[in-house]
Amino acid sequence: MTLGTRVTVVTTLLVASVLAGSGIAALKVRRANLEADLDREAHEIATALRAGIEPLDRSTAEETLVQRARAARQHDELFALEVLSVGDEKRTDDDAWRLLMRAADIQDAPVGRVFDSASGARSYAMAVPLFDAAALELPPRHPGRHPIAIMGMRRDAGYIDAEVAASARRIFPLFLVVVIGVAVGVRIAIQQIVVRALRRLLEGIDAVGTGDLSRVILAERDDEIGTIAGRFNAMTGSLREAREEGERAADARLGLEARLRQSEKLATIGQMAAEIAHELGTPLNVIGGRARAMAKRAEKVASSSLAPDAAEVAREVTKNAVIIGDEVARITKIIRQVLDFSRPRGPTVTRVRLAAVVAEALEFLRETIRRQGIAVDLRTSPAPPEVPGDPDQIQQVCLNLFMNAIHAMPHGGRLQVATERVVRRKGGLDLAPPAEYVVLTIADGGPGIPLTDREKIFEPFFTTKDEGQGTGLGLAVSHGIVKDHDGWIEVDSPATGGAVFRVFLPCAVGASGSEDSGEGSSAERSPAPAPAPAAAAALAQPQSIGKD
Repeated sequence: MTLGTRVTVVTTLLVASVLAGSGIAALKVRRANLEADLDREAHEIATALRAGIEPLDRSTAEETLVQRARAARQHDELFALEVLSVGDEKRTDDDAWRLLMRAADIQDAPVGRVFDSASGARSYAMAVPLFDAAALELPPRHPGRHPIAIMGMRRDAGYIDAEVAASARRIFPLFLVVVIGVAVGVRIAIQQIVVRALRRLLEGIDAVGTGDLSRVILAERDDEIGTIAGRFNAMTGSLREAREEGERAADARLGLEARLRQSEKLATIGQMAAEIAHELGTPLNVIGGRARAMAKRAEKVASSSLAPDAAEVAREVTKNAVIIGDEVARITKIIRQVLDFSRPRGPTVTRVRLAAVVAEALEFLRETIRRQGIAVDLRTSPAPPEVPGDPDQIQQVCLNLFMNAIHAMPHGGRLQVATERVVRRKGGLDLAPPAEYVVLTIADGGPGIPLTDREKIFEPFFTTKDEGQGTGLGLAVSHGIVKDHDGWIEVDSPATGGAVFRVFLPCAVGASGSEDSGEGSSAERSPAPAPAPAAAAALAQPQSIGKD
């Protein structure tokens, strides 16, 4: 059922109910008026009856009343008369008459009312008290004033029901005409005022559902429908902006993922090149040294030997030794080029606001955090000092640690992040004076890190993830970046569960502990070079905590 039909039906039913109630009330008033007219007419006839009979003689009372009742029947009067009592003699056993007789005796006046009979017919009855001359001399309601006889008046009240039914038959056609007219009028009004506007709104919603966010609905009226149209236009505008922003973010994320995949490949190549250089370095040095020794010995033999072909042999040996040395140098150069290509660059030092970098990293992961049902508790010191370093590399450290914490809580939990200033002495520098550091604390609600794994989590390619879910480079690269920034990382796993990572970075020289005019803020990171390949590799496959 459509909205217009529902409103029409409800409105019509309400109007019909009001009209029906009004009609029923009018019929009740009509019945009450007819009954009042009947009662008034009965009192007038009773008054005339008493005027014609009183004062009543006790000796002839019965005869007089019987004759008057017989005359009423003969003349077919409206009210039939009957003798109810003469003196103390009661001549009826009808409970209704007895009730009226007591009421007439008490009120010292005629008393009448309408009665319903078992057959369904309604009738009007009135008891009329009659007095003798002595009683009439007493004032009304005097204790000694009692009627010597009571005359009964009765009339059929069925004409009242017939009159009310006739009135109902006259009202019903008008009732139907009004109800139908109201239904048609309401239907037309709803169609013109509401349904058309809602149909335009539905068309706009369908267009938005198919991806057309350019649809605009004109707010033609200054009412609720116009307000809905305005809100719809505002919603589509917000959706357009959100879609454009999402497309930009998706493009940026895809580009970042592509760069991260390339960076991970370069990091793996670098690790392999380092292993190759380590394994082949000594043999190559031995080969090169032997080649140089052979060349020197050949020259010495050629200068001291008297054999005719000694010089030729020496030249051949020297030539081969030089070739061997050149090839060793070429292999060494190739390995060094691979290492230089994949080796992380040093940080581009600037003044970095750690709190801003942390907030930006959390914003980058906001959708992932929300999807996994993780609550973030971020606490920063009122005026955190700046730290010297590369904002891109520091953000990579934050992203690695945040992703590790997220992976440790697959079913949701609480991620606690805090920054504060501390005074510490760096490990291994027992003779150095304590210095100021900014510590970034990241605590998750995961299973924690086993004690046997804490010393290995910063090793390259160490991971506790399932196969294909991580490379084990995240914490290794993060550890290298923090180390390049003259800081360190501490790992703890409380007895209550979870893992806690603390990243210590030295405060910038001359940092006052307050936010200055903006130097070194995260917004100034655009001039900084792109992140190093090995460091950026951690973003594609962050190391798990519980962990990698």
